[in-house]
Amino acid sequence: MGFFVTFGILIIFVLWLNYEIRKTNRLSRKSTEEFWEKEAKANMTRKTDVSDLEFIKIPYDKLPLDDTPDETINYYRDTILSQSNKKILNLSGFSNTELKLKYGTANLTLLSEYDSNFTVLVSILHKWGERLYKQGYCKEAMAVFEAAVECRTDVSKTYELLADIYLAQGTPAKIDLLLDALSHINIWNKEKLVSSLQHKKINS
Repeated sequence: MGFFVTFGILIIFVLWLNYEIRKTNRLSRKSTEEFWEKEAKANMTRKTDVSDLEFIKIPYDKLPLDDTPDETINYYRDTILSQSNKKILNLSGFSNTELKLKYGTANLTLLSEYDSNFTVLVSILHKWGERLYKQGYCKEAMAVFEAAVECRTDVSKTYELLADIYLAQGTPAKIDLLLDALSHINIWNKEKLVSSLQHKKINS
């Protein structure tokens, strides 16, 4: 009796597994077909005007641009200054297919360049601010980090360090400005970052 029960359960399991495999394969084929259909449509999309996009402007008037004895700090500053004539966009929330569908295949290289400029910008702003912070230039570090936030940076550590500076200065209420900025951007592990900033403020 026990053998037949076990055998029956095994048959049911095999049938269920076979069904799930077929279901997964169907969904995979459908997803692949939809992707290539979308990609084909994207490749046929005509070039559109991108001049009206909301390009990021670096707030140079708020940055500490004076020389320091630290050549690394000066290098980071000069790198940011070199971005002044470049167009900058954060397109991390879009796939190449989506960009082609919206702006045309002919614009993809240009848009990728703008997105790459954004990556350089927020990466160097963070390194610059962090270096200033570690060297004891807290006021200058705060200015750099705040500029990064204004540029809608997606570097989580920038928000964390800026919050630490606010706490050290006895202005935890300013963390609300960071939380508000985060509510308007896409950033990896956003919920965890928001929770960390709220925790810092509550326990200040």
